[in-house]
Amino acid sequence: MLDKPLNFNPGDLGAFDSAADPGEALAAFDSASGVTVLPAGWYTCRLESGELHTTKAGKLAYRLRFTVVEPAEHAAFSLWRYFTLADPANANRAKAALASLGLRSGADLRRAPFPEAGRVIVCNVLVGVQKDDPTRNDVMRFTVTSDERDNSTAAARFAVPSESGTEGGNT
Repeated sequence: MLDKPLNFNPGDLGAFDSAADPGEALAAFDSASGVTVLPAGWYTCRLESGELHTTKAGKLAYRLRFTVVEPAEHAAFSLWRYFTLADPANANRAKAALASLGLRSGADLRRAPFPEAGRVIVCNVLVGVQKDDPTRNDVMRFTVTSDERDNSTAAARFAVPSESGTEGGNT
């Protein structure tokens, strides 16, 4: 019974190794470089999400997820930054860092989804490589470069314009 390999079809190997057509499901796998860590430096990223999260150690944290936009060779990499809120010192650092995103209170941190639909936040993100594990990145810091809201959102559609059409009312 053990004279034949189980579940082995030699005809399958050729198809797996030659997935050259971009329309094939394995084309992305074939073209992948295998790189899972970014070199240290500044990257242009889009802030994809922010949410309250419990760490493995059971501490409350706020987690940001960034997606690299530029440089193009690293586009689509995801990066995370955790701000633990377990003690006053960490909460103060988190509050200072998150203020640029408009997150200034516990109610702001509970707001989901963040960023809300129609809001696009682009940041310059300083990425480092972990000293103890060179296969992992750290988001060292970030600065907001643009924070745009889609004017087609419900709040903008129902906003009452000023009488003169300019800000400040009558002029």
